[in-house]
Amino acid sequence: MKEKVNLFYFHENAGHGNFGDELSKFIVESLLNKQKYELVCNEKNCEKNIIAIGSYIHVAKNNYTIFGSGVRTNPPIEGCHSYKNLNVVACRGPKTRQFLMNDKNIPCPEVYGDPALLLPQFYTPKKIKEMQNKIIIIPHKSQFHKYKKIPTNYIVINPRDHWKDVVNAIFSAKAIISSSLHGLIVADAYSKPNIMLQEFELTEGTFKFKDYYESQKRPFFFIKKVNDYDEKLLYCQGNRIDINKLKKAFPFL
Repeated sequence: MKEKVNLFYFHENAGHGNFGDELSKFIVESLLNKQKYELVCNEKNCEKNIIAIGSYIHVAKNNYTIFGSGVRTNPPIEGCHSYKNLNVVACRGPKTRQFLMNDKNIPCPEVYGDPALLLPQFYTPKKIKEMQNKIIIIPHKSQFHKYKKIPTNYIVINPRDHWKDVVNAIFSAKAIISSSLHGLIVADAYSKPNIMLQEFELTEGTFKFKDYYESQKRPFFFIKKVNDYDEKLLYCQGNRIDINKLKKAFPFL
C-alpha cells in the first residue's frame, strides 16, 4: 500500500484559486514518486506532511516538511508559528532561513528556491499569439479589482484564473508587471522580463518579496505606478539559483 503524503497549501474557492498557491499541488505531484506515495491535500491526521509553495510556514505543525516555502512576515502579524521542530529541506530565501534558525532554533540548510522555479521542467506553456507584443499586469489577488481601467497596451491577468492560463500568459507576453510574487517568480522561471509593482501597499508588507530577491541575489526594486513602466527598468536575468539542488532536496522522490 502506498504511503500518503499530505500537501498542506492555501486553497480558496474563489475562481480557480490563487494561481501561485495552486502551483504547489502541481509541482509536488510532478516530483512525487508515485510508486511509493499517494498525494493528498489538506487532510488531517497524516504522518507525512509537506508545505511547499506559498508563504505558509506559520501554519505548520511539528514534524512537517518544508520544501521551499517561506515566512510571510517578520515579526509575524498572523500569529501561529506554534511548531517547535520542522524538517526543513529547502526554504524560499535567506530571510526565511534566518527566522527559522534565529527565532525558532530550527536547523535549516542553505538550500534556497521557490519550487515554482521548477515549473519549466514539468509544464510547457502554450504560446498566445495576441499577447506576444503585450505587457501584462498580474495584480495581487486582493488588488485585481483596482485594475479595471488600464490603457489598451496592457493586459490585466486575473491571478485567480486557472494556473495554466496565467502561466501561458506570462510565457507569451513581452514583459510582466506584477504585484503578485508568483507573477515575478514564474516570469523568472521562464526567463521573461519582469518588474515588481507596488502601487497599493499589502498588509503583509514586502518581506516575502525581499526574501525571494535575496535568494536570487537580485536587487530589490519596484515601480509605484503602471505609468512608471520603462523597459529599461526590467529585470531580464531569469532564475539564478541551482534548481537541480532544489529538486534533489525534495524528500519523496
